[in-house]
Amino acid sequence: MTLPHLSPLHVKHAVKTALAAMTAYLLTVVLNLPQGYWAVISVVLVMQTNLGGSFQAGVNRIIGTAVGALLGALCLTVLGSGAVALGLGVGLTIVVCAYFVHMHESFRMAGMTATIIIMLGNQSDSYMHFVLFRFLEIGLGVAVALAFSALIWPSRAGRFLKDGVVRALNDEAAYYSVLLSCRISPDCDMHDESVTRAQLEATREKNHALLEEAKREPSGLTRSEHIIVSLFNFTERIAEHLLSMEHAVHHDDLESLHGMVSKEMDLLAQTTITAMIRLSLAIGKERDPGPMDDLGRAVHTAEEALTRIRREHVLPGQDLEVVMRFFSYYYNMREVAVELTGMAERAALLGDV
Repeated sequence: MTLPHLSPLHVKHAVKTALAAMTAYLLTVVLNLPQGYWAVISVVLVMQTNLGGSFQAGVNRIIGTAVGALLGALCLTVLGSGAVALGLGVGLTIVVCAYFVHMHESFRMAGMTATIIIMLGNQSDSYMHFVLFRFLEIGLGVAVALAFSALIWPSRAGRFLKDGVVRALNDEAAYYSVLLSCRISPDCDMHDESVTRAQLEATREKNHALLEEAKREPSGLTRSEHIIVSLFNFTERIAEHLLSMEHAVHHDDLESLHGMVSKEMDLLAQTTITAMIRLSLAIGKERDPGPMDDLGRAVHTAEEALTRIRREHVLPGQDLEVVMRFFSYYYNMREVAVELTGMAERAALLGDV
């Protein structure tokens, strides 16, 4: 039985979170805050594996706490701590957060805070003191979490995005390989196609989340991270072209046209897949991938093959829809190669940073 690999990143995150939780607890003891466990809970909720994620989680928690505390206190003052006050307070906080787009991610915290204030606020001598102390305890936890995220083994989302770009290229190469095998053989395994497509989509989703977290980091993007973001954009366009190619792969009516240029098209596909893998290795090591001359030659050879069938007047005898699908397939193949060439030129800048 093989045990799962424990990433050093996760070990560091566990140590940071533990130290931050201890620090928050000790500060609540020193400051004599009555329910210091809220600070510790805030630390655990806010601490993320990168600074951008921690910063956004901290902002969401502060905003949600403030909105929930204000509206919860208002409902408690007007209606007391009954079921009506609870329902109105929770509903109102969620509506307020939903109305303001930038507060969408805060509505859970706002609703929870309003619930705590309405249900427990009347147990204190002064519910306003109760509200104030809850906000201070949560604010202290957020501040400690952000301090540890920024100062202890700081991890930037932009650097993780680089690994995501590498994964995207490898996933695209795997997906392209399956598409090529399905074009060559109608009996290809459709399960492999769905699995590789799902893997690519999962990687794209993670990369989108990392990009948003990178943009939220207080210090902004570094020069190398700006380059990585541009590489991410290349992978997105490549993925869209590959998904478009899938629609033409399983049409049997295209086989007659494919057969006329299969050698040149398959060469272009195989050269492109090799270029993807080569580029992913270069980006991972932040070195110049070198020129993509072989890819350019493969595109030129495919263009010549298409020119040949045009000159032979093969196309007028084909159904118009079939011709359009065939050239759409080739157009997306060519665009993937073009995007990879531009991506390699952009990736070369990583070595200069």
